[in-house]
Amino acid sequence: MPFTEPAEQDPSARPDWPLTMLMVVACLAIIASGWGVSRSALDGGSHGTPASVEEPSPQARPPREQPGDADPADAEAFLEGAAEELKTSPSVQVSYTQHTQGRESGRGWARAGEDLDVEFEHYHRTGKDVEVFRYELAGTGYLMTAEKGLDGLTRLEPPTEADRWLCSVEFLLGTLDALVESAVGLELMGTEEVRLPRGPEGIPASTHTAYRYSGSFPASMGGYDTDTGHNTLTRLPDAEFDLWVDEDGHPRRLSYETADGDGETYDYHAVAD
Repeated sequence: MPFTEPAEQDPSARPDWPLTMLMVVACLAIIASGWGVSRSALDGGSHGTPASVEEPSPQARPPREQPGDADPADAEAFLEGAAEELKTSPSVQVSYTQHTQGRESGRGWARAGEDLDVEFEHYHRTGKDVEVFRYELAGTGYLMTAEKGLDGLTRLEPPTEADRWLCSVEFLLGTLDALVESAVGLELMGTEEVRLPRGPEGIPASTHTAYRYSGSFPASMGGYDTDTGHNTLTRLPDAEFDLWVDEDGHPRRLSYETADGDGETYDYHAVAD
């Protein structure tokens, strides 16, 4: 499957206004007495951003049984272990690119971890350079703001399936989970060196020796409709993938694409040992 390494992203280019507004919102939510005051603060804001994790929402799902020290030649067991590593890691940061009909249509990064001020943070830039910021905030739910389509920081209530996917740690875990649960033609292709570009918040570029696995699976690709201000979720029922897992069992890169040229590449940066 053809693969073009994502260009390095510069997190410092992210504007400060989303962070400032989200911090204000978080403070108001803590100080305010009663849901009415918190909701008023959220609905009236116009910015939003960075973050922490108390209990990432997918942790509520029953964890898959840990396969232990699986042999990389046992592809199914080894990839189950990689998915479990991702779930149990105290810190996960991912950068990604999206392509539609073979052309780049979006890029961004997402992270969740114990050292953040929100449960989940997700930055996305559309193919037309519209910036979107998504969050999950403990006790509040899913929040989003965008340069176009939304009037300030918005609480997504009730959340759609796309909201839940794109505004929670499910975005970091769900694609690999879907691959492990439903991959067809799973095969170990060999060992390769995979180079990750610089990640979010200044994470340096890195190189890893990794096992490459190939196959196909039903994927879901998120997006943002600038006309409606809504998150979107596109089903890709037969996507061919390449997945690189390092020698310690940590996923490092997942790239998938359909016959029409639709797909994504995820680079997994800070997966704590």
